[in-house]
Amino acid sequence: MKAVRLLAVVAAVSGIVAVSLSSASALAVQAGSLGSYTISSACTASTLTVSSINVTGNNTSTVLISNVPAACRGLALQLTVYGAVGAVRGTATTTTTDLGTTTTVALDTTIHLNQVKGVALAIDGSGINTTWAG
Repeated sequence: MKAVRLLAVVAAVSGIVAVSLSSASALAVQAGSLGSYTISSACTASTLTVSSINVTGNNTSTVLISNVPAACRGLALQLTVYGAVGAVRGTATTTTTDLGTTTTVALDTTIHLNQVKGVALAIDGSGINTTWAG
């Protein structure tokens, strides 16, 4: 009885090995080249402040980004406002101001300030350190 079981196990393992080898031999290999990408650094290492403006009843749809350095001016920005458990409360895509150190951003929705837990900011595709001032 043990010999029959051993023979069955050996046959099963042999079948698996044969299928694996035949599958590997069917893989196609193609010549090609790898692309290269340029990774740009952020326009600033400083922390920018995001604060609410035009507040009505503890709600707003407009925020102000402060301390925008000259190197970041005129560049595309993406802002995401987060609530509890990482839930997105509002977003905006626009361009930083060409002049001055502040940029006013209109969000895609009205946010309740008590629900805001943080913000994420990217300028010209690079993540920027931010602080939420409420």
